Amino acid sequence: MAVGLFIIASFIYIKYKPLYKVTLDGKVIGYVEDKDKMQEKIDKFANNLEGNITSIKIESMPIYELELVSNVKEAETKEQELLAIIEENAEIKCKTYAIKLDGNEKACVSSMEEAEAVVTEIKADVTEGVELNLEIEEQIKDKKDVDSQETTVDVAKLEINKDVEVKVQEYEAEQEEIRQEEEAKKAREEAVRIASVSSRSGSSVYSSAGASISASGVGFIRPVTGGTITSPFGYRSSGFHKGLDIALSTGSPIYASAAGTVTFSGWNSTGYGYLVIIDHGNGFQTYYAHCSALYVTAGQYVSQGQNISAVGSTGNSTGPHVHFQIMYNGTPQNPQNYI
Repeated sequence: MAVGLFIIASFIYIKYKPLYKVTLDGKVIGYVEDKDKMQEKIDKFANNLEGNITSIKIESMPIYELELVSNVKEAETKEQELLAIIEENAEIKCKTYAIKLDGNEKACVSSMEEAEAVVTEIKADVTEGVELNLEIEEQIKDKKDVDSQETTVDVAKLEINKDVEVKVQEYEAEQEEIRQEEEAKKAREEAVRIASVSSRSGSSVYSSAGASISASGVGFIRPVTGGTITSPFGYRSSGFHKGLDIALSTGSPIYASAAGTVTFSGWNSTGYGYLVIIDHGNGFQTYYAHCSALYVTAGQYVSQGQNISAVGSTGNSTGPHVHFQIMYNGTPQNPQNYI
């Protein structure tokens, strides 16, 4: 009898092995020999708040159930593989450091030191005078999201510098506009001073650039280089001609005769075709008609000699030319008395 029991027990031991079935969320994920050892590893993982990890939450702990398992090699699962499954299902939160430009997140790094290094280097390289609203925000995020969003310091600098370069270009454009306005203001002030001397002496005065200056203080230059005057100011067979026609090939540049503000740039249906009108102050305006292309817009300030349009033959025109017209307080003036 005893021998028989021994034989049966030996058979069971060889065929079957006592293992703990591990169930997670109702699903069997494997088998382990020592449930205490397995749970100890899980607890160690749950309390391992190293680096930038702030919390680890395991929504449901595994359930262990002792079983006699046949085909042990197929059923047995290594503890490390089971732990990996539990880690994958855990909710892990960690700190991350977002770098923001003007309130918009541009990059994300793993430490405050890295974030500060990025901000310091970008500010050190930027053009003086450019205001950069760079800030660092500590955030708590899911580790899976952080792993997909977090980047290196070099990549963070590269991404942020793309937007910084745009701000630098905008700043430099603003500074150039201010510089041009200041130069134009000085030129107008000098023209007024010279014109004041001229009006007192009764003599004809010319600016240092060679443009004649009226007593009102506005100096004009020829709007094109070269060309042939095909129709002067005054009466002609078709009526009174309010300006000066200068013939050139289509596309030739047309320049602002004096500094001022563009009040019109577009199509004129009264015969001028594509037209630019510039207000120079002191009652003076200039017209540039029959253009083939326009390079300025209404409201834009232009400096003397700036390319504003191109010669064409739009509107009522018999060939490519610029119709140049000077108006003073709404009355056409003979341009040849000014240029």
